[in-house]
Amino acid sequence: MDARERRCGLCGHVNPAVAEFCADCGILLSSVAVAESARARQTQFALPDYLLAARERDREERRRRLALETGEGVGLLWTGAIAAVFALWFGGGAGIGAPVFALGVLALLTGFWRLRRDARNMARAGTATVVISAVVLGAALAQTLGYGDTRIPTPTPTPAAPTPTPDPAEEPGALLTAGAVAPMLRGNAARTGALAGPAPLERPVVRWKAFVGGESYASPIVGESAVYIATKAGSVVALGLATGEEVWRADVGDYIARSTPALSGDTLYVAAGYSLLALDAETGRERWSVPLRFAGSCSPVVVGDLLYVATQEGHVSAFTTASGDEVWRYRNDNLLFGSPSVAEGVVVIGDEAGIVTGLDIGTGREVWQQPVGGEIFATPAIADGVVYVATTAPSLVALDVQTGEERWRRGVGGESSPALAGESVYLGGDDQSVRALDRETGEIRWSSPLGYAIRSSATVTDEAVLIGSGPTLNAIDPRDGSILWTHVTGGEVTADLAAVGGMVVVGSHDGYIYALGAPEPGGAEGMGLPITDGGVLLAGGR
Repeated sequence: MDARERRCGLCGHVNPAVAEFCADCGILLSSVAVAESARARQTQFALPDYLLAARERDREERRRRLALETGEGVGLLWTGAIAAVFALWFGGGAGIGAPVFALGVLALLTGFWRLRRDARNMARAGTATVVISAVVLGAALAQTLGYGDTRIPTPTPTPAAPTPTPDPAEEPGALLTAGAVAPMLRGNAARTGALAGPAPLERPVVRWKAFVGGESYASPIVGESAVYIATKAGSVVALGLATGEEVWRADVGDYIARSTPALSGDTLYVAAGYSLLALDAETGRERWSVPLRFAGSCSPVVVGDLLYVATQEGHVSAFTTASGDEVWRYRNDNLLFGSPSVAEGVVVIGDEAGIVTGLDIGTGREVWQQPVGGEIFATPAIADGVVYVATTAPSLVALDVQTGEERWRRGVGGESSPALAGESVYLGGDDQSVRALDRETGEIRWSSPLGYAIRSSATVTDEAVLIGSGPTLNAIDPRDGSILWTHVTGGEVTADLAAVGGMVVVGSHDGYIYALGAPEPGGAEGMGLPITDGGVLLAGGR
């Protein structure tokens, strides 16, 4: 073949050396040569197919690992957020809540770290995930820096400065007593709600009103010359009975909202969430403290040298009043929202499953159990060998205190605890009415509608039945159920009222403690404060 001949790079036809166009396909021979040359030069740098496939496999593996890390990151974000919120809400950053909160924050940070390299999948995780996680981290920072604490800063109780003993002739509002009769929830260990009084019989005026720094669900306890109240803000506050001025304040934790303290001698016993404390009634200083399962709304009761405390989890324990040593413990299988009652050698509790249990006062051994139906949120009352229990069925049931045998039942009741005085049982119902029933037969003697939901329990003196309904305090004639007077507070009243020395003391959800008395001015006689050799009989409720 002549070396000068030119082969077409497109169709392969051999053309003479002088030919400019291919005789077969007609394409310009010089352009085909250029294209072929360019294509040859380009393919010199192309990767082989097996390398291209390997590179694609590597890319797919990286995408798979990134997707796995992204999924784990999202899961850690949600897990951390839920754990941190749970710890903040239920643990308050203390006890078991602290390590749970720390683990939650660690999970959040790890989740963010795993998502850092995949912006697209981080966006797919959703704005809600990032916002919730950021809020939890912000709450952690705020808690660390100490923001958001609404409690009044009282790191240690401060006793009031000593003052000279006032002369009764010069201080008409002074209260002269020689002691107090163990004020506690419902007035006594049997939880009858019967107080010495007297209570004002005509429309009262506000003698004083004191802001205690938080909503008040617990009932006021009245001692020798002071009113003691536990607040939702986590404090126990002592107020002067005559003036309402703050005497001392003790910080006892975040969980005391619904437990009412018990006063015995010069010691105040407080079930504050996860602790049981003994405080000096004069100064508020702590004498001893022992750990406790969550008390909730259960209030302690003192009998002799033993202190009986129930917890919301169903535990009932006896402690020595001197040192807080546990004597015995009983475990119930159901939740407890009411408080234990003690009388005639038996400790009685009612649980949310509608079961009433009697325990031996000395050993904690179960003596009897009786299902009564409905749920029990109220505290049983005991008198003359009979236990009176209100349930949400609704029903009011009378049981034998030694055997648990049912004596009678009536279809009235709710969350209010029964009060016992004379031959009657006084009970507020879910139907907004308070009733008087015969203690022997359960026959209804009278019913008085109040117009508001009743969440407090009746307090009874010789002159009046006192009970809160909605924001209103009501005084009712125990003989016929007629209304003696009413007084409206700034918030709902769910605690019980205390009647002492012609005054009514009560806490409201508006954060104030009210002391109401007859409008007559003057000294001890004007205040209706009885002065006897044995002192004034003082007691508190709820």
